[in-house]
Amino acid sequence: MHQSGKIIALCFLILIGGCAGSDTGGAAYTQPPTPQASTRPGSTPVALEFVMAYENVASEMYFPLEGVSGCVYTSDGSLIITDEKRGKVYGLDSSTDRWYEFDTPLTRPYRPVAVAVDGFKVMVLDSGGNTVQRFDLSGAHQDQVLDMRRADPGIISQVAAFAMDRDGRMVISDQSQQQVILLDSFLNLSSRLGDPGIQDDQFTNPEGVVFLPDGRIMVADTGNSRLCLYGRMGFFESTIGGRFDPDNPFLAPSGVDVDQHGNLFVTDLAAGQIHVLGTNFRHLFSTGHDLALAGLPEAPLGIAVSPDGLLAVTDRSRQAILIYRIIYE
Repeated sequence: MHQSGKIIALCFLILIGGCAGSDTGGAAYTQPPTPQASTRPGSTPVALEFVMAYENVASEMYFPLEGVSGCVYTSDGSLIITDEKRGKVYGLDSSTDRWYEFDTPLTRPYRPVAVAVDGFKVMVLDSGGNTVQRFDLSGAHQDQVLDMRRADPGIISQVAAFAMDRDGRMVISDQSQQQVILLDSFLNLSSRLGDPGIQDDQFTNPEGVVFLPDGRIMVADTGNSRLCLYGRMGFFESTIGGRFDPDNPFLAPSGVDVDQHGNLFVTDLAAGQIHVLGTNFRHLFSTGHDLALAGLPEAPLGIAVSPDGLLAVTDRSRQAILIYRIIYE
């Protein structure tokens, strides 16, 4: 009995100590860790930070640039640009930081105005022959994948820009007809978007085009100082900006690209500005005149967003490629 009493008393003391520990935050209670604040960057662009410029100097492999136009980033961050006047396409390898030259197709005249990446292939829009030429990532020419004379018989096109989506569909701006051509994944004509004019669903010199993440299509309607939005199937939805909009930031929007979040980046050839719109197409900010001289765009034309948040702009006046970093919050 005496031994049992000691055991009961010891258990009682342990129980009391455990309760006291619970009340006072002692060893019997473990405070859950305080959640750490997220360090993940935001998705809203707030500024562009100038990184560097590839100027038109004789020591560069691409010299002389005479008609720099389109640009695109590959999935590994390599940059590809076109020189419309010289009929040249150049790539900047992200792993070696060296420029290299693409093959020149036999088609004449060859005027590459825009470039897109489709998986491991590079598509180049040739305004000289109104064709799309295919290359591998090293710059070796593969074949011709599209002739506008066959895709849209009876129409004399003057292609200006194009884009491809994940399904292989293609959208091409045609300035001779003042319209945009939508092709299906087999590159057959699906529909014609717009016609000449200043009203809704009309164009005056359509330039840059891009597929949005949800499959919709945005067109830079350069002559009407606005962007035009179309649904996935090519039906007109709305305009952003325009001459009758008192808050319109655009003078002559030309190139357009979209980041992974759905924000739009637009070059303005006449204003010498880069405009940034949020995912709801609300104007966030414009930059250009406020940048330092080295990063100042004079006549920005093509634009491309890289996978790691860089922004490349081809400048027709400076004959240079300007690189910026997108600052998100």
